[in-house]
Amino acid sequence: MKNPFYRNTLPVFFFLFAFLITGVFAQSNDIVVIDSKYSQKPQVLNNLPSGTSVVEIYSTDNPWKTIRENLEQNPSIKAIHLFVNTNYNAFELGGILYDSTKIDQEFEFSMMEGLYQGTNIQLLVYDCNLGSNPEGLELMKKVSDRSYFNIGVPTNCSSIFSMDLEFDHTTMNQPVNKPILK
Repeated sequence: MKNPFYRNTLPVFFFLFAFLITGVFAQSNDIVVIDSKYSQKPQVLNNLPSGTSVVEIYSTDNPWKTIRENLEQNPSIKAIHLFVNTNYNAFELGGILYDSTKIDQEFEFSMMEGLYQGTNIQLLVYDCNLGSNPEGLELMKKVSDRSYFNIGVPTNCSSIFSMDLEFDHTTMNQPVNKPILK
């Protein structure tokens, strides 16, 4: 006669095992998007927590399409940490300089609307230039209006690696995550 204890505990064992595996390897709500030509790329990569998902953007495809496809494949993502070269009223991503005119022409932003599930995805832009002037803030607002991202930028920083870096300006007045850099 078989022991009923083993027959009843085996499914429980597999359930607990599956729970532990998914709990330990659960997907993060954050993703880092970094332009392949970002001037501080080595420093950023060295200061990310281990296990952080990183998407490097090259000039081979539309950068916003690449971001959208990653978001579609990972619906648990709630925050995108964006590292790009900037000036006071533009940023470069995937070999494309996004100024106000280029933002108006970017058709992929309209595709982002389908990702909206009642909570705006955060796009945290790690830069000390864009948020420090009205033209940069207006550019971020335009991206937000077209993409449905709640964009956070620091308005008063000297370095993105500073321990007191804060995304104190948001385009939708929603709270944002803390910086991902350690």
